[in-house]
Amino acid sequence: LQQQNQRMKIWKATIIGASGVIFHRSLSSFTQAQCHPKISPYSTELLRINTLKALQGVGHSKRDAEIISNVLMYAELRGNNQGIIKLVTGGLDYDPTCSEIRCMHETKVSAKINGGQRIGMVVLSHSVKIAIEKAKLTGISVVGCSNYASATGALGYWTKQITDAGYIGIVMSQCNEMVAPHGSYEPIFGTNPITIGIPTQPRAQILDMATSASAYYGIKLAENMNQPIPADVAYDVHGRPTTDPSEALKGAIRVFDRSFKGSHLALMVELLAGALTGAAMSDKANAKNWGSLVIVIDPAVLGSREDFLQSAEVMCQRVKNAKLVEGFEEMLLPGERGDRMEAEAVAKGQVSLSEDIYNKLLTLAARMDERQEKE
Repeated sequence: LQQQNQRMKIWKATIIGASGVIFHRSLSSFTQAQCHPKISPYSTELLRINTLKALQGVGHSKRDAEIISNVLMYAELRGNNQGIIKLVTGGLDYDPTCSEIRCMHETKVSAKINGGQRIGMVVLSHSVKIAIEKAKLTGISVVGCSNYASATGALGYWTKQITDAGYIGIVMSQCNEMVAPHGSYEPIFGTNPITIGIPTQPRAQILDMATSASAYYGIKLAENMNQPIPADVAYDVHGRPTTDPSEALKGAIRVFDRSFKGSHLALMVELLAGALTGAAMSDKANAKNWGSLVIVIDPAVLGSREDFLQSAEVMCQRVKNAKLVEGFEEMLLPGERGDRMEAEAVAKGQVSLSEDIYNKLLTLAARMDERQEKE
């Protein structure tokens, strides 16, 4: 017990933000350590404009580029590593063989969507809209989508859309093999994020978490910036813990809690977002068939919506006002830290970003300018 307490005192969880700043959260504070690459503030409006241009520069239609850009900016403003790094490292390149999104099966409360190899964010946008519309009519809906092979973005963006409509939202996604089950170093799971949104007031409670020790793009960002990762995040191809992000990307990421609980939660996401939706369960990288599941619930299906919201507020306030142990300054509710960062970025009209990443973004945006000149 004494050793366990000591480990808890020195425990640190590392969050690698898309801004290129590595945050270390200890039990006593949130401190910021600058990476070697230069970080500079950029206008949020210019960042949005150049992101749109860059997406069109790599081949996306204006409509799809707007959808993807909104998700990337949501992440960037909140210090989430699901932002611009995805675009500048080729994770959102346009697939010229893609087709229209289609509904393959539908009932009053459900739909199964074929993504047609479009960008995952575009497919999930389509699926969330269908789920919300069905929930308006039936009180509850389930929509699954598959046949895409690219990022669905910061999943909290999607449950925010659902809570903004007044509903409870649950969204989960699986992808290609990156994460090893606990006790193994063989990558089998995706990073398998899950988000749950509750439409409380004045702000919704939005849990958004990967079931892996780090998001893929958190490690990709560390590699891009020549930064080490914590020693307990990933294994190399031989099953040895590594701090080298390049070796981690060749090997396997660990589950978030380094235990069977996290491993089994990742498996459940794999089965619900993958097997249930028709996504691939083996050789997922080559199959290019990943999946997501969207569940929308109107609180009124179980009685009084007002009673639910009042009860939810009671519990949230109990957590918020809970007595603090030594080393903690405040109890944070789901999404609260991100909300504050977003509000600050919006108020300043600026977001911090690696100069290298921003310059790569400008290079992609220039493709759009060149295309317009030719036209």
